[in-house]
Amino acid sequence: MAYFTKHDGNQIIYRSWEEPEQSSARMRILVLKLDHVGDFWMSLGPLKDLRQRFAHAHITLVVGSWNIATAKQFDLADDHIAFDFFPRNPKVKTRKEAADIRPLLIGEFDLAIDMRVPEETRPILLEVPARHRAAIVDPYSMHQIDIAIAPFNLKLRRTIFYKLVQKIGLANKIPRRWLDWFIDRKQVRLQHVSEILLFLVAKAAAYFESGAGHPQNSTTGNAPIVVAPFSNSSLRDWPIESFGKVVAALATRGEVVLVGRGECLEALEEVAKTARERGAANIRTAVDLSELEFNCLVNSAALVVSNNSGTGHVAAQLGRPTIGIFTASHLPEIWGFRGPLVSMLMSVIECRGCGLDQVRHCPVKVRCKFDITPDLVIAEVNALMNHCKGGSRSPQPRLPSPCR
Repeated sequence: MAYFTKHDGNQIIYRSWEEPEQSSARMRILVLKLDHVGDFWMSLGPLKDLRQRFAHAHITLVVGSWNIATAKQFDLADDHIAFDFFPRNPKVKTRKEAADIRPLLIGEFDLAIDMRVPEETRPILLEVPARHRAAIVDPYSMHQIDIAIAPFNLKLRRTIFYKLVQKIGLANKIPRRWLDWFIDRKQVRLQHVSEILLFLVAKAAAYFESGAGHPQNSTTGNAPIVVAPFSNSSLRDWPIESFGKVVAALATRGEVVLVGRGECLEALEEVAKTARERGAANIRTAVDLSELEFNCLVNSAALVVSNNSGTGHVAAQLGRPTIGIFTASHLPEIWGFRGPLVSMLMSVIECRGCGLDQVRHCPVKVRCKFDITPDLVIAEVNALMNHCKGGSRSPQPRLPSPCR
């Protein structure tokens, strides 16, 4: 299941229900393949695969002038642009500016994909006017690229200990793995550049594949809105004041049920109090529900709003419209809710993915909690619920009796 990402200031929104935005006309793809001759020929397989997967798209291929004739010979694109970012002679170190690509391009592209494995050309990709970008890059260091695969190991560098042993002439007497025990694991992970690029093309194609329609919320009547403000870690918990504001807004849609364990009752009441002070009335708490009671409640919900906790996973798997509020400690790509109607919000803070679970260990006082504002959550609730109203009515996962 793919998440379609939307960047809004300092936040990133992951949506399982939204297909990539495309123009109504024929899809336009820009391919950057700014390599020398040998690298270009090694990538013919992935370039052919791209052409096959996006057979109905208009593809513009940008290559060094020395590769134009070959690209045309193999019919890799509809248009070809020569851009000598690197000199043909690799010994010459001068390069053009990334922004020099702009005058060569006309209009906006639906997808721009950089097919060079090393990262020198990523600034050029960012200069391309495109709705979506794909490349081999760490997605958390360059969030503007929304279709990304992490870089693979391209070199096996010696550790400082092994260098020292070589310097004193003992390298042939001591197995390298004793001083560089990671070496064998790195070798296992090595892949040919063409295989890496095939993986990138496949991910881009999967990103743009259209499904037969997402399951929609079929709950009618007085369906409750379930809100789970607390997880098993205070570091992951969104502020009570923020939840109170969101609950106040949700209460205008119907009854809001705040769920949690018994030890959370006082905090749940604090959330309810904050919401009532803002005019909300239709709120109740439900603590220490049995497994069956909890599953039935979530199964009946018109909407579920949850921290990074089990409630969100249950709701997503049951096909309920689900909003997840994530601090940046645990990445949605790894720990996110998986379901047809999921939206998850997270800060784009530079330290996201830290894996911390305790507030006292965070050097920036969990700033990522406060980057997600109540207004942003409410706006995403509105977007998801409007989608549910306007979508098709296909079947969805449901629990068997006695929950119905």
